[in-house]
This record gives sequence, structure tokens and C-alpha cells, in this order.
Amino acid sequence: MSIIKIKKNTEYTLVIWKIEEDMNSLLKQLKPTKQETNEIDRFKNHNRKKQNITSRLILNQLANKKVKLHYSENGVPSCSIFKHISISHSKNYCTVIGSKNKIGIDIQYYKKNILEISPKFINQKEKKTSNGNKETLHFIWCAKEAIYKTLNGINCSFKENIHIEEMNDKHTTCGYYHNLKKTIKYDVYCEKFETYFMAIAIIKP
Repeated sequence: MSIIKIKKNTEYTLVIWKIEEDMNSLLKQLKPTKQETNEIDRFKNHNRKKQNITSRLILNQLANKKVKLHYSENGVPSCSIFKHISISHSKNYCTVIGSKNKIGIDIQYYKKNILEISPKFINQKEKKTSNGNKETLHFIWCAKEAIYKTLNGINCSFKENIHIEEMNDKHTTCGYYHNLKKTIKYDVYCEKFETYFMAIAIIKP
């Protein structure tokens, strides 16, 4: 098992797993049912299969029993041990977070071209506050991805509909999703480890 972090507080339970095992080792730990095998085999990419298996192993470890992982038509995950969950993976890391409130998580590997692609997801205010800082741009990107994961697959613009306020020195801030009908406010928590960036977005009750 390669769980490198478990964090539990009043808002959420978070697990980060570094995938160092080979496929056979992961499958041996999971002992997949026929249904799980069918769901895992839908992924043609080898790494995506490993990431999916790992997310199931994390839930099993948290519950100390086998937990069924479901996905909606919009790709939103759910399970029996949390009211809301979110899953993210990047290269050899997998993260799962659960909460009683709607929550999203995103993890991204460092991108050298973050400055070049940032106009696709930041607005003018975010451009000004980030001031071209690559670390800040990664956090904004992850935060917007995390917020998007709480929206059940609706069509929206990261640039126009999702906004991230300037972060403090502890990498926490507020985020918003808004359209013509409503505004949803989020608490956003960001962190960096190795060459990975991660953001958690939880709807303020």
C-alpha cells in the first residue's frame, strides 16, 4: 500500500495514494468482482486502469470493507460511505476526498507551458493578481477544475463562470461559480508537493 497522506477534519476526509505498484499487485489487493472487472476493463489506457483501481482501493481502506464505486452519466462519482466524493489523478498519484457537503478535488502535474495556456482559464482580475506566477496559475487552474467537479457536468466557461479570489500565504481563498440565475460560493484550499499541485473546493453551507 502506498498511501502517503490521510487527512480527516470536520469538513472532509482526504487520501492521497502514490501508485508505485504494478497492475497485478493492485488487482491482487482489490480482488475485483465481475462488475468491477468489467468497469475497469472499459479503460484502454494502462495508467487509467491503475488509477481507477487505486481509487477503489482507497474507498475500501477507508471503510475497511469493499465499497461499490458508482459513476453517473455525467461522470460524477458516488459511494455509500460519503454523501459526496470527488476523485482526481495525475500520472502516478490518485486522490479521493469525501464530505457531507458538495466537494471537488483536482491534482495536476507541473506544466511548463502554464503561462501559454492560462488565457484559456483565467479572467482579467486573476491575470492581474497572479502576475504571471506559475505556481499561482497552477493553483487557479486546479481550483477551477475542483469547482467544476461539483457542478454535475454542466456546460460552463472556466474563464467566465468560475472565479478564484487572490490567495493568502497559506494558499487558501474563496471561489465562485455564477451564471445568470445563481452564485455558489466555495472555500478553496491549495497545496503543492513534489511537482504536483492540488486544490480542494467545498461549497460553503
